[in-house]
Amino acid sequence: MKIKDIVNRDVVNLENCEDEAIHIPGLIQPHGFLISIDADKEIINVCSENISQFLDYRYNEILGKRIDDILGKDFKETLREFKSNSLEKKTVFLTYNDQSYALTIHKSQENIIFEAEPNKVPLNEEGNLFESSKRLLSSIEDTNSLKELSQSVATAIKNITGYDRVMIYKFDHEYNGEVYAEVREEHLEPFLGLHYPHTDIPPQARALYIKNLLRIIGNIDYVPAKLYTYVESKVDTLDLSLSVLRSVSPIHVEYLKNMGVGATLTVSLIHKGKLWGLVACHHYSTKFLSQETRNAVKLYGYFITSQIDVRILNEQYEVAKKANEYVDKLSSKSLEFKRDSLTSLFQDDAIYQLCNGSGFSACIDGKVYSNGETPTEEDIRLISEVLFDIQSDGKVITSTFPRQNKGLGSVAEKFPGINFHMLDDTNYLMWFREPTIKNIKWAGDPSKAIEKDKKGLSPRKSFETFTENVKDTSKPWLQPEIDACNKFKFFFQSFLRAILTNEDKEKQRILTENLKAVNSELENIGWISAHDLQEPLRKIRMMASTMLEDQQRFQVTEVAEKRISRMSKSAERMQTLIKDILEYNRASSEEDNFEKVDLNDLLQEIKKELKETLEEEKAELVIEGYLPEVSGLQFLIKQCLLNPIHNAIKFKHPDRRLRIRIFDDQNHSKSDMYSVISIQDNGIGFDNQHNEKIFKIFSRLHSKSDYEGTGIGLAFCKKIMLKHRGFIDAQGQPNEGATIRLYFPKVS
Repeated sequence: MKIKDIVNRDVVNLENCEDEAIHIPGLIQPHGFLISIDADKEIINVCSENISQFLDYRYNEILGKRIDDILGKDFKETLREFKSNSLEKKTVFLTYNDQSYALTIHKSQENIIFEAEPNKVPLNEEGNLFESSKRLLSSIEDTNSLKELSQSVATAIKNITGYDRVMIYKFDHEYNGEVYAEVREEHLEPFLGLHYPHTDIPPQARALYIKNLLRIIGNIDYVPAKLYTYVESKVDTLDLSLSVLRSVSPIHVEYLKNMGVGATLTVSLIHKGKLWGLVACHHYSTKFLSQETRNAVKLYGYFITSQIDVRILNEQYEVAKKANEYVDKLSSKSLEFKRDSLTSLFQDDAIYQLCNGSGFSACIDGKVYSNGETPTEEDIRLISEVLFDIQSDGKVITSTFPRQNKGLGSVAEKFPGINFHMLDDTNYLMWFREPTIKNIKWAGDPSKAIEKDKKGLSPRKSFETFTENVKDTSKPWLQPEIDACNKFKFFFQSFLRAILTNEDKEKQRILTENLKAVNSELENIGWISAHDLQEPLRKIRMMASTMLEDQQRFQVTEVAEKRISRMSKSAERMQTLIKDILEYNRASSEEDNFEKVDLNDLLQEIKKELKETLEEEKAELVIEGYLPEVSGLQFLIKQCLLNPIHNAIKFKHPDRRLRIRIFDDQNHSKSDMYSVISIQDNGIGFDNQHNEKIFKIFSRLHSKSDYEGTGIGLAFCKKIMLKHRGFIDAQGQPNEGATIRLYFPKVS
C-alpha cells in the first residue's frame, strides 16, 4: 500500500492572507490524534502520524483497516448511534488502555472524522464549575448593561479556566475588534479598550468561527502532526472546518508569539447568525482544559449572546423614553393649520433634541427652516441634492457622511451625522450631528497589520499602542432615535396635509366669493344692458315699419325697401337674442324652490300651445306611455322641453314628415338613478363628434342663412338641468335624426 501525506504546502507562498486555505492544512495539533473513515465503507482513509503516542498502532498499520477492528465494540456502537441520528457533531468519552479520551465525531463531506484528546479532569472540577455558575447567575441578575454582563462573564471564565487574561472581544460592522471587557493578572498590561484591525481575523477565519464555536491552542510552540492517507483512497485534502485539533495558520501562530502568548482558548459569540464577538483567553505558558470546562466556557459565552438584544433594549429604553417625550411635546402643540405654524413648530428645540441631534432643517415648498447647529442654507440645499441621489426608500442615515461624499469637502466634514427623510420629491426633514472627535487606541499601527518580506507574509511585530485621531464621524444614530424621527415625520405629514387642505379651502372660499361678486355684477350689467337695448331696437323696428307702410311719403326706393326690411329683421333677431339672454340669466338667479312637476300634464299643455305650429309644419308630437313626476321649477322644465321640440321643427328633414317622440327611457343604463326623458326626432340629425359643442352658448352647427336661431337654446337647457341636479346629452345621426335626453334625479 502506497502512503502519502496531505499537507497543504502552498501557505508559505501566499501573497494575501485572505487567500490562506486554513480549513485544509493537512496538519493537526499533536496533543490528540485524528482518524478519518469513508462514511459508507467505514474504512480508515486518513490518520495522523502521532497516533502511536496514544494507541498501539502506527499510522501506516491502520490505514485501509476497518475502524471497529482498531477501536473495539464500544466505539462501533458510538459510530452506529452517530450515523443513525444524522448528527453534525458529537463528543463522547471512551477509555482505551485505561486512558480516558474525549472523542469528538463530525462529518466532513463523504468522510467521518474522529478526534481524540486525553481527558484529564482536575480535582473537584464539577464542584468548582457548579459554584462558579451560581455566582455568575447571581451577578447576571445584578447587571443592567451589556458591558457589565460581559465583564461578569469574563470574570467567571477566568475563575474556572485559570487563564492569565480573559477578554470579551466585540466586532464593529467592518469587523474591526475592540476589547469590550477584560479580566487579567495584575502584572499584565491592560488591553481593555484597545482596537484591532479586521485584518487580524481575515474573512475565512471568521467563517470558521461561525462553524466551529470553540478553538484551543494548548501550546503555541507545538510541532504539528501530519495527516497521512493511502493513494487508493483518492483523498487529496480533508476539510477540517469543524475539527477541534486543526493546526492553525502559521501567520496566526507568529502573531501570537509576537504578543508573547503561550496558549489560547477562543469561543465564538454568534448573534442572529453573525459573528458578534469572541471570548479570547490568553495564557503565557502551556495550558490545556478538560472537555467539561470547555463546555462551561461555551455556555458562559451563550449567556452573553442570549442577552444582547435584552441588554441593548435596556440601554436604549431611556433614550427611547426621552425621544418619545419630545415627539409627544411637538405633536401636542396647539397649532393652527396655517403656514405660519411651521415656524413655531420648527423653532421648538425639541425638534432636534428628539433624536439627540445638533440641529434640524426642513425644506417645505422651497423654503428652508433651520434650528440649532446646522449648515448654511446654501450648504443645506447642496447636501440635500446629494442625499436625494443616494437615498434608499426615502432615507439616508449615516454617521460617516464625509467618507461617503468626499466631493463635498468641508461642507460634509462639519456635520458627518445625517438623518434625512424625504417627504416627497422636493420636501424633506433632516437632522444633523456634529463630529465626535475621538482617539481610537489600536494595538499597533492598523495600516501595518500584515507585513511582507522575502519569506512571505507575516503579522506585525509591534503591539505598542497606536492612537488614531478620528474627526469625520459622529456618534451613531441609535434605533430609538431613528424611530423618533420616523414618528415625527408621520405626525408632520398629517399636519402638513391639514395645512394644505385648509389653504385649499380658503382659496376655494375666496374664489367662490369673487365668482359670486363677478356673476352678480355681470348679471346686473347684462340686465341693465338688455333693458337699455330693448328701447332703441323697438324704435328701429317701429320706424322701419312706418317707412315701409308709407313708402311714397318717405320716398322709399326698391333698393331702400330691401335694406329697411333687412334692418328690421336684424333688430327683431337682436330682440330675440336679448330675450333669450335674460331667460338664460334668470335660470341662474332663480331661487331654489322646487316642487313636484307632473310631466304628463306639462307636455299636454305644451302640445296645445304648439297645435297650430305643428299643423303648419305638418309635424306629429307623440307622448308615449306614462311619464314620471320630477322635482323642480315648472317654468324652467317647460323651457327644457320646448327647446328640443323647437329645434326638431327647425331642423326637420325636407323629404319626410316630422315625427317627434317623447318617452321615459326605462332601459337606459342610468335609469336606476335618474328619470331619463328622451326627445327623439327624425330630422336632419348631426354628427356625434359635435354632441358636446351643441350645448355651448352661441354655438351653431349651421349657418344663420340656412337656419335661424341664437345658439342659446340647448346651452339654456344644460344650465337648467344642472340647476335641477341632473344633466343633458345628445346623440345624432346625419340624415336620420337626433335624440336629446334629460336626466332628472328620481323623486323618492
